[in-house]
Amino acid sequence: MIDCHLHLQDQSFSGNLDEIMSVSRKAGISTQVVNGTCPEDWNAVANLAGKFQEVEPSFGLHPWKINQAGKGWLETLEDWLLKFPNAGVGEIGLDRWIKGHDLAAQSRAFVAQLELAGRHDRPVSVHCLKAWGSMSNSIDRVGTPLRILFHSFTGPVEMVDELVARGCYFSLSGYFFRPEKTAKLKPFERIPDNRILLETDAPDMLPPHSMIRHPLSDSSEGRPVNHPANLSSIYAAFANWRGLSLDQVKVEVQKNFDLWYSGGTSAATDSP
Repeated sequence: MIDCHLHLQDQSFSGNLDEIMSVSRKAGISTQVVNGTCPEDWNAVANLAGKFQEVEPSFGLHPWKINQAGKGWLETLEDWLLKFPNAGVGEIGLDRWIKGHDLAAQSRAFVAQLELAGRHDRPVSVHCLKAWGSMSNSIDRVGTPLRILFHSFTGPVEMVDELVARGCYFSLSGYFFRPEKTAKLKPFERIPDNRILLETDAPDMLPPHSMIRHPLSDSSEGRPVNHPANLSSIYAAFANWRGLSLDQVKVEVQKNFDLWYSGGTSAATDSP
C-alpha cells in the first residue's frame, strides 16, 4: 500500500519513529511520500529518506509558512531537489482559510515552486483551501506540463472535470470518512478511478474511531494523532465505499502512483 502524503518528520512522532515504521511495514505499507513544509524541516525529511527505504522525500514551502522562510529559500529548495533526483515538490499551495493570509505572497511562492517542479520534471503535492480560482490561474502561468496531486482534495465538484482534463490526481484521507465529513467524498464520485490516490496526512487528519486500528498519542503532549499504519483501514474503507475489492484498489492506486510520481503520462480525455 502507498501513502501518497504524510509528515513523518513531525515532532509528534519523535522518539517512537522506529516502532511506528515497524508497525507500518507489518501493516503492508511499502511507500510513504514524506512532505516537507519549510526549510527548517527539509533536512529531517532527507534524513528519513536515508534511514527508511520506503520513504520518498518531497521538499516544499507550505503556504502557512511563507513568512517564516528567509532569503534564498528557493535556491535551497532546488539544492535539495538536485541532491534527491527522485524527490517531489511539496507540500506547496494556496490557502485563503488561514487567518491573516497573504494570497499575493502565497501565489508568488507557489508559482516559483511550480516552475521549479516543471524545470526538474518532479511530481507536485498541492494544498489548496478556498483558493481554487487563484489555483487555476497560478497553474496557467506555468508553461511547463506539471504532474499535480491535490492532497486531501476538498475542491468544488464543478471543478473536477477541468482538473481531470489538466491531468491532475486527487488523494483522499481517512478523515473524509468521519460521519460529519462525508460530504467531502462527493467530489470523488466524479473523479475516475485512474486519478485517485490514498493518504493518511499523518499525524493529522484522524479517521473516525472505528477506523483507527493503530491508536497513537503525541510523544510530548499525549493528544491522539494519526498513526501511518492506519492507511490499511483507509484502503479498506475506500474499497467498500467505491464498491471495489481491496486487491483492485491496491492495483489501481499503484498504477496511479507510478504515473503521478515517476513521470508517466495519462490521457487527458478520461471522463469521470
